[in-house]
Amino acid sequence: MFKVNFMVKKAKMRLWLMLGLTFWVLASWFILNIIHFKSLSSTGGFSSLPRPIGREPVLVTTIGQGIDGLLVSEYFRDLHAFTTFRQKADVDDLRDMHTLVLVVGTEFSTYQGVYKQFQEELAREQRLIAKAKQLKIPIVLVCLRNYHNQNRYDRALFAKALLASDYVLLVGNRAMDGLVNGYNGYYTRVLRFRDLKVPLNSILR
Repeated sequence: MFKVNFMVKKAKMRLWLMLGLTFWVLASWFILNIIHFKSLSSTGGFSSLPRPIGREPVLVTTIGQGIDGLLVSEYFRDLHAFTTFRQKADVDDLRDMHTLVLVVGTEFSTYQGVYKQFQEELAREQRLIAKAKQLKIPIVLVCLRNYHNQNRYDRALFAKALLASDYVLLVGNRAMDGLVNGYNGYYTRVLRFRDLKVPLNSILR
């Protein structure tokens, strides 16, 4: 009888030990996720998408003639995503594409009128958005320049595409948070460029 009671007591101790261990593992996982979330987005938003919104192939283009789109497309390639980069993509480039990524980044030539170049980029942006909506292609809006010294053209191109976008990604320290606060979709703000891979990957997987 004593031996049976001892074995029952020992089994209960093992059970409580396993339950305690499980609790600490889950608690640690939860805390680490909170820390990870805060490192990616410190003013609301999401550390990544809760579910994919796009699929391959992905068309990446820069709105504003900068190299920002090229940088983002390289990250997609690092993630082994079938990606096409077009510096000045237009509606014809959306053929056979399933995700559109607009990366705002202005580097206008001083040899032409800057405002004219801005208007041309804005028109191209709006054409791409209209065509993507028509084809039911999800739109991801990315800005790598969410800093206080951001120029007005970056801000304007971002604002014009914001409400039409299905997901918004920002890199920087809150220059455009005021704009995003009026956006009802998913968005992520990371502090460093290298933190983009997690949210970019969540678009497709």
